[in-house]
Amino acid sequence: MICTIFRPKRTKNGKGQVSRLYRGRYRLEGETKINDIPLHTSDKRVAQQKLEEIVKNRQLESAGMLPPEALRNAAQSPLEQHLKQYVADLAALNRDGQYVYELKNRVRRLIRDCGWTLLRDITADSFQAWRAKQVLSPKTLNEYLGSISSLLNWMEKHERIARNPLQHVQKVQANGRQVRPRRAFTDDEMQRLLAVAETRKVVYLTAVYTGLRRSELAALEQDDLHLEGEKPFINARASTTKNHQQAVIALHPDLVTEMRLHVAKLPAGTSTIFAGVMPTMKRFKADLTAAGIEFINAKGYRADFHSLRHTLATNLARAGTAPRVAMEIMRHSDMRLTAKTYTDAGLLPVADAVLKLPSLTHKKSADSQIDSQDLFRAGHDVSSKGADSATGYYSELPSSEEDGREKNGLVKTSQKLGDGARYRVRTCDLPRVKRTLYR
Repeated sequence: MICTIFRPKRTKNGKGQVSRLYRGRYRLEGETKINDIPLHTSDKRVAQQKLEEIVKNRQLESAGMLPPEALRNAAQSPLEQHLKQYVADLAALNRDGQYVYELKNRVRRLIRDCGWTLLRDITADSFQAWRAKQVLSPKTLNEYLGSISSLLNWMEKHERIARNPLQHVQKVQANGRQVRPRRAFTDDEMQRLLAVAETRKVVYLTAVYTGLRRSELAALEQDDLHLEGEKPFINARASTTKNHQQAVIALHPDLVTEMRLHVAKLPAGTSTIFAGVMPTMKRFKADLTAAGIEFINAKGYRADFHSLRHTLATNLARAGTAPRVAMEIMRHSDMRLTAKTYTDAGLLPVADAVLKLPSLTHKKSADSQIDSQDLFRAGHDVSSKGADSATGYYSELPSSEEDGREKNGLVKTSQKLGDGARYRVRTCDLPRVKRTLYR
């Protein structure tokens, strides 16, 4: 092992000079590289002690008895400093500004409420104790867990901590416990809302036919509209969408007509399409009241602006749209989000689907030959000349011939069932009966 201190020498203007500060050289057992480090002191004894401490720590690290230096340094730094560096990294990655802002505020609240100062203060017990005292919704509590876990995962990735101390903390069960559950609008409610919307009608139509969110609608510009082609569409720019991905959205004919009328009335130089007509929450509630629609119904479900997006998902399901197609229209990354969260099951034709199920209590006719030969379908008219209304027999057959055929089983007639009754004929006698019927 090598462990020595020295003062570097150099030549300047032809003269040899010795540095004022000491440096150290060391190599541990089993290593081939010699490490050269500054000791930042001019005192020989201090330099020797510092080098010995460094070598000792390196030996303990190699034996697994001491955390690496990077972890030790991070453990001594305030959490607020780590948070600032993480936020700066997110900004450099061009993450959404609103997302970064909310994450920073959530982590700072946890640092304050939980009394966390250094990394060693963060424990699963302290977080769970804080969570147990809160009256926030399950969704919000899960967002707090996600924000602090995001910071800790970043620190683990950059070797600032050995592991995330909250990695085994479970999320709060949120199913059925939404603070603001939403519902979709019925067709009648939408028609009433559009009838009282006035200039805001085009906004509501766009939301319910495209699924664009409120912020996405507010950011739409005239250049995003393409109404003159064979298939009109909206080009939602990546900078305006929630998932930061460009979306080409097909337009319903009703929306195309309304949008053309609206754009034609826009003042010259107007950039955004819905400037001046985008309703505030207060204005939206006033429109609901005018249309006779409850903002919160008896079951506690809300009909807010985002419910227009729920209405689109529900109408797609009602129309029998394939789930994969509906997911693309809604611009979701998970089909379950479209089917469960955004589709209002109360408006689906559940009863009609049940009525279409096959009967399990009534047996079908056992005579497969007879069942397979239906000359006449229900609702088809049978000429009165060809069938007797009282007996259901073919009136053109001579009576003696008719009786003989009945006795021999050559002709079999069905009991009259009312208007549009069926007459079944045995397969073996089909040609002769046809001649009788159509001669």
